Amino acid sequence: MKQLFIILLFFSIAFIGCQQEEEITLNETGVVVDYSGTGNCGFVIELDNGNHIQPLYYPEEFTFTNGQRVLVEYVELLNVISGCDLGTECEIKYVEELSCASFVDLYANNYDSLANDPIYIHEAFIDGNCLQIKLSYSGGCQEHTIDLAQIHPWCGTPPLPPPTFEIRHNANNDLCEAYFTKEFRFDISSLIAAGEIEFVLMAKLTNGELYNKTFKFIVED
Repeated sequence: MKQLFIILLFFSIAFIGCQQEEEITLNETGVVVDYSGTGNCGFVIELDNGNHIQPLYYPEEFTFTNGQRVLVEYVELLNVISGCDLGTECEIKYVEELSCASFVDLYANNYDSLANDPIYIHEAFIDGNCLQIKLSYSGGCQEHTIDLAQIHPWCGTPPLPPPTFEIRHNANNDLCEAYFTKEFRFDISSLIAAGEIEFVLMAKLTNGELYNKTFKFIVED
């Protein structure tokens, strides 16, 4: 009976100790990378300190997109295994977008430096200083990259056309047919700062057509 009492006391103390263990909340900044289609991975945040974390739980009102720079407060979930080996599983307690991804510049001498494989566009809209794009493509066997490129005119003689952008997709010759839908946010604050009132977005679509849409900034009086 005495031995049973000692055993029960030991487990009670251990349980209380676990209950009293405090969560350690970490605070870091980093960049969001979308690894969907790579194993069992999804979004991974590559922290500035060199570590990688997987946000398994996060505020439902926040949307992660590839290339975002974010501030996160998180708790590591050391007893959870997600099946993705690209980072530590965690719960995001607080997340704030610091900036969206940058676009690249293409001129006559480097126009063909980025691949231009087709995509399907669900929607594109201006959100503050960012252009948000939701798109889809097929694949699953190779890593895909999506860039927003500003196409600079070959001749700088006025009058100049409005800034023109192309969505550049590199499928890396991926022949697989899994279907992926992703969202991207690109920084267009430089256009606003320059006083531009509109810009054009273009993309090669999966149906063989060309996406061509003009976006206008809302000018406040």
